[in-house]
Amino acid sequence: MSKESTNSPLISVILPTYNGEKYITETLESVLNQTYKNLEIIITDDASTDGTVEIVKSYNDKRIKLYINETNLGIGDNTNRALSLATGEFIMMQDHDDISSPSRAELQLKCLIDNPDAAGVSLRVARFKDTPPAEIYNKLDSYHIDKTVNEFKALGIYTYPGHQTLFYKRSLLEKLDSYYSNKFIVDGDIYFMNKLTQAGARWILLGDTLLAYRIHSTMTTKKYLSPQIYKDRLEISMATIKGYLPDISDSDALMHAKLMQKQELLKINNESLINHFKRILALNINNDFCDDITLKKETVKKIKTASILANIYSPIKAFKVYTSIDELKPYTISFSKFLNEYQKMFFTNLYWIIFKNKKI
Repeated sequence: MSKESTNSPLISVILPTYNGEKYITETLESVLNQTYKNLEIIITDDASTDGTVEIVKSYNDKRIKLYINETNLGIGDNTNRALSLATGEFIMMQDHDDISSPSRAELQLKCLIDNPDAAGVSLRVARFKDTPPAEIYNKLDSYHIDKTVNEFKALGIYTYPGHQTLFYKRSLLEKLDSYYSNKFIVDGDIYFMNKLTQAGARWILLGDTLLAYRIHSTMTTKKYLSPQIYKDRLEISMATIKGYLPDISDSDALMHAKLMQKQELLKINNESLINHFKRILALNINNDFCDDITLKKETVKKIKTASILANIYSPIKAFKVYTSIDELKPYTISFSKFLNEYQKMFFTNLYWIIFKNKKI
């Protein structure tokens, strides 16, 4: 595939903005400097009150298409407007405070072309606070697949790739009656990806780190924490697990959703925890929803975290829970390694430990 060929498919980069003047220059330049050139950059500014729009207007590049909302639409509807304006064959998501590696578009597109059974590609991210990791600017000439489409289903039961990593066929949008929802202040990206998955999307995860994800005090997930958001996250998690395991009961879906919340893990009953993970494994064995080995490896990771937080004052009891499911034992680590991880998790979760009885 020639990157300069006029026959190369058009990629629509979806870049919603709101008061992003502090980071938009670095973000926009990372998109403009992609090795793949046939891009349109759809920027929908959600009535910013800072200098975001002026910065975008200062660029003289015909690939930039700037649309300014007269009033603030909110995160979901602003993203929806950008998606509705896209004309490319492929969609590449980009947050206004993150940085894409130069070869990101090229490699995600190549992966989709090489794997026609997939409709979308996610990737690994490098998190940073102040200075972007130097390796993010390195150009990669090839990609390597971390999770195939069947393995990705197992991954999705416990983790959710952020929307800013997504690259997918625009035709997927035609299968949806709606896109992002303003109902959810945070995790609306998980809700949207779940809709795509239930519409039949099959995903690949690249092992390459092609995006730098910025951590800062004004990011949406840092600004909001409330009982309503907790309820929203339960609702989203329940819908997600039902998308991957359609036969799961409502009670197990709720239990699974709670297991995805750290404050719930601190107070869960060990027997309930063990039995739940056993039922997840049994559902897959009976119905073959996803790759069994990958599911076991992902379940081991989750039960390790769950057993530690549920038994935060007793590493021995935590290890006993961690190794209690026979099917998972081949994928567990030794007690000495487990103890090291227990100690790290104890000190990095002191806030949740101290406030574990807080009502959410």
